[in-house]
Amino acid sequence: MQAAASAVAIALFVSLVWLSPAEMKRAQAMPPFAQAYGVPCSLCHTQVPGLNAYGRYVQRTGYASLDAHVLARAMPIWVGENTWYDSQDPAQPHRTQFGNLALHAVGMIGNDFSYHFQQWIWQNDQAGDLDTFWLAYNNLFHHDGHLFLGKIESPGPSFFSQWFDLAGFSTPEITVGEHPYQLDGNRWGAKINYIHGSIDAEAGWLGSGAGWGGTSDFSDDTDKTFQYKLAFANPTSPLEYGAFGSNGSFPLAEGGTDQYHSIAGYVQRDPTDGFPGVLAIYQSAYDANPGLGLAPASSTAATFEIYEPVLNKGLVSAREEWTNDGLGNRLHTGNIDFSYHVLPFVHVYVEDALAQYNVPEWRYMIWITVPVRNVR
Repeated sequence: MQAAASAVAIALFVSLVWLSPAEMKRAQAMPPFAQAYGVPCSLCHTQVPGLNAYGRYVQRTGYASLDAHVLARAMPIWVGENTWYDSQDPAQPHRTQFGNLALHAVGMIGNDFSYHFQQWIWQNDQAGDLDTFWLAYNNLFHHDGHLFLGKIESPGPSFFSQWFDLAGFSTPEITVGEHPYQLDGNRWGAKINYIHGSIDAEAGWLGSGAGWGGTSDFSDDTDKTFQYKLAFANPTSPLEYGAFGSNGSFPLAEGGTDQYHSIAGYVQRDPTDGFPGVLAIYQSAYDANPGLGLAPASSTAATFEIYEPVLNKGLVSAREEWTNDGLGNRLHTGNIDFSYHVLPFVHVYVEDALAQYNVPEWRYMIWITVPVRNVR
């Protein structure tokens, strides 16, 4: 543990001293993009890593909406360290965890290809695995089409993959019998995004959510899912709304397969004009064979959250979630979060998580994102 913490400190120190003071002042958003454009994080983020309307547009176009020549001004590599505490962590209760170090690379290859890579060097105080690794071809349908291959973000609302709360979302991760839904997970597969004006249409086929070991996992014991999304998402409008869903097959432990499908509607509005930000989801799903000898189940789930910038560089948010697996299990959870952009490379997050029948759970994270020095 001490060796890991020392290695993290050395890596961060080396990266920091490699930067000039001017570069440190600019590098506030996703570090390579901030360095290349010299912009603050607020251009794309409501609060890092949560995205605003323009940031969501950059994300769903696979970064192709940015200028490849401008991005070439900066090295595409950055290092992230998450220092983490969870009062109910079964492995390390009431202890701060330092062993979460990741290497990131994002950018363009020429004008038509883009990529995103994240490898955990150290995760949960042990050797890490792959988190994200995709390559996108962006010259389809007159540059409105973007084909992603690799370990990709599932088609769905942006806040599933880029958000400032420490708690994950219960709605897309509801468990029905043996089947845990993975509607917000990074999984190996392919997807195509069609982005034109306010139209955001996405469809993908997804398999294993494992790291490097999932690269060639096409076996019968892997959850395979077709997922889709259709939304109104104008990059200049704070309001986004649409629908997303899935149709898939999940292998059961004692043999057999659960054929399932889901459909959900969502709305998100960025905090503007004196009104707080809002997001809401309502989802219904059906599992033909939940396993464990259970009958077919129709499940429902909902999420509602409000969030508001405070104290110049801070943000406070509150979320409520309800799940009903259709098998007699209902759960009500919630969380209250505060996050603050302390320094150009440092963000702090604090959360009080609440769940039915449980005592409050306290978490905090200090996230350090260190870019590598500009090359030009």
